[in-house]
Amino acid sequence: MAPYLAKHDVSAIEFCARLGISPNVFRNADGWLPRAQCFHMANEVAALLGDPFAGAHVGRLTELHDLGPWGQSLLAAESVAEACVLAVANVSSIHQGSDIRFVVEGGTARIIFRFVDRFEFDPRQFILGSLAVLRKVPLLAGEPAAIRVRLTASRTHGSTALEECFGPKIETGCDYDAIEFDRDLLDLSLKTPGNRPSNVTESLASTIEAAKMLSERLSDGHKLGLQTVAKSLGMSVRTLQRRLKFCGVDFEELLDDTRRNEAIRLICEGVHSMTDIALRLGYSDSAHFTRAFKRWTGVAPSRFRTDRI
Repeated sequence: MAPYLAKHDVSAIEFCARLGISPNVFRNADGWLPRAQCFHMANEVAALLGDPFAGAHVGRLTELHDLGPWGQSLLAAESVAEACVLAVANVSSIHQGSDIRFVVEGGTARIIFRFVDRFEFDPRQFILGSLAVLRKVPLLAGEPAAIRVRLTASRTHGSTALEECFGPKIETGCDYDAIEFDRDLLDLSLKTPGNRPSNVTESLASTIEAAKMLSERLSDGHKLGLQTVAKSLGMSVRTLQRRLKFCGVDFEELLDDTRRNEAIRLICEGVHSMTDIALRLGYSDSAHFTRAFKRWTGVAPSRFRTDRI
């Protein structure tokens, strides 16, 4: 979601804070979120930006390169048919609860998407995003005109915007959600892009590494500014800034959030003085640390510690 938020000048860090999720989820590229939380996040993005098809746009911006072993296995397939089989067989590696079926009838092939049990939140945005990703599988044949999209949702005002993500062949009010395409595509070899990581992959990887470095080294008293982190990651300051911006992340906001999390952790350990914590986090004195902590939590660090005893 970060690239989509960034395109609309929305900070991913601020968005996570709004939902009560630590932006430090960036530390783990393979991290999992409960399905209900995934649905909730997708719905909040749509509500925040006033985009009824936000999920589809997020899915369109997601490259198969960026979906770990699942995506890599599809790109390594020898034909569209093999890629479809792999997409169905390995879906549990990227999402629990999805039911994807690959059906071939007559001259038509379908990748049908649905859920196996009940869900707490409206799954519409998640379904749109999933279909936009699944469309990329037959799209690897290089024949977009042969691909159609079937949606259970009814056509609503402004739904022509879906064509940007799904192409012009969209049918709504169907009995199931699916990507449908001509059977002839199944025997075609994949026209895969080069092995160079996509902008999304590079940007997310750099953001994760920057967040990880701040978390691991900040509390040891290291002075970790933008230039230091960029040099440690083997890139220029400008490159790191560009990659962070692509994910909707500002370095100073990321540093500030890491300081807050580390401050709370160190205070809860109960063995460090406030002066020691301030110096560990890179503040020149405890007064600057106290002002920052009040901004984060609304109370002084000494009061925060007392309330937890």
